[in-house]
Amino acid sequence: MYDADWPRSDMFIVYYTGGNLLEAANISHMARKLDERLFLVSTPETQSKLYHHVKRLAVPEALFVGRLAALPKFKGMQPGTTKWVGSLMQAG
Repeated sequence: MYDADWPRSDMFIVYYTGGNLLEAANISHMARKLDERLFLVSTPETQSKLYHHVKRLAVPEALFVGRLAALPKFKGMQPGTTKWVGSLMQAG
């Protein structure tokens, strides 16, 4: 649910290879794990801060962090993911 007191957040997709396996809670309380090394993260932080945060935690071989401009399409992801991301992206 949208909270008007919460700062404006952007939705990012995070994907990495190698390194440490993380859980969503390792990255943020507003992160959702889609696959072993694939996450959606809603955060008021900058893309650079999120990138460096994940880089320090996971110590990956390769890392991608990109801002989502529109609601993505999903298939085969964790149940409730479409509703979760939709409620956060449409609220902002």
